[in-house]
Amino acid sequence: MNKNFRRDGTLKEWLFSQILMLFFRSMRRLPYNFRHRLIAALMKGPLGYITGYRKRALTNLKFIYPELSSKQLSNIADQALDNAGRTFLENMYPADFQAHNPNIQLWGEGLEDLLKAHSDDRPILFFSGHFGNHEAFRAALYRHGIKVGGLIRPMSNPYFDRHYQKTLLIEGKSGPVFLPGPQGTLSFYKALKRGATLVLLIDLAVPDGPSINFLGQPARTALTAATFAMKSNALFLPYFSMRNSDAVSFNVEIGKPIKHSDALTMTKQATKALELRIAKDPGNWFWIHRRWKYNSNFGKPADLN
Repeated sequence: MNKNFRRDGTLKEWLFSQILMLFFRSMRRLPYNFRHRLIAALMKGPLGYITGYRKRALTNLKFIYPELSSKQLSNIADQALDNAGRTFLENMYPADFQAHNPNIQLWGEGLEDLLKAHSDDRPILFFSGHFGNHEAFRAALYRHGIKVGGLIRPMSNPYFDRHYQKTLLIEGKSGPVFLPGPQGTLSFYKALKRGATLVLLIDLAVPDGPSINFLGQPARTALTAATFAMKSNALFLPYFSMRNSDAVSFNVEIGKPIKHSDALTMTKQATKALELRIAKDPGNWFWIHRRWKYNSNFGKPADLN
């Protein structure tokens, strides 16, 4: 094993990244709509079982919706896995994605506030959850001259992460992108204060945040987004990149801005906005996330049999 493997990762990780990239490059050779139907079918079928995503989605769904039948839960899980598979493929080749989605509808109560803040060079901090595909939102805003950046989590495989990081720049169409950690978080905040348009997702599990009800169950939630919005005087508003019923096109809702008050109140309001959108379209949310893993009651209301 050479020094590069020791420094960056293992030989096994390198080999896996090569196989994964070969898979994605092979998929790209297929017609756009066909490759998306194929990856969706694979994710709902064998890949969903192999990765454990189907089991995780059903565990989350039974925890939140114990009153639903197995068929209803399975249908939502299928929609979530379909969306996840398509999203993974779309995000590997963002130029292809944008070329096939030239007219993403941008609408919502907060659209006028957003465009005014942008024209006034006011900092803008969006919040959302893992809903639909985040890149549809960035593509739609870029057509209005707005570049959106954010704080990202690197992939666990360092070799595959190199490819992933490049896709986030969308060939120069992205705003600044920051890695987690003290330095990245500080740089994120400084960029926001200087007037950048950035985004933070609020549906990530954190071990030490306050417990805020999310879809009827307490979930540890970070106050970072609301705190940064207040300190930078940023417009604080939600967006939702929603996959349409054809599974290929998108529309993006810009929600009503949240008024500055205190971080906890604002975060509860932000969480409520996300809850309402998920309730309208649960299949568009990533149920494969471990959102409630710090909830001591997680998994108890209904066990997988």
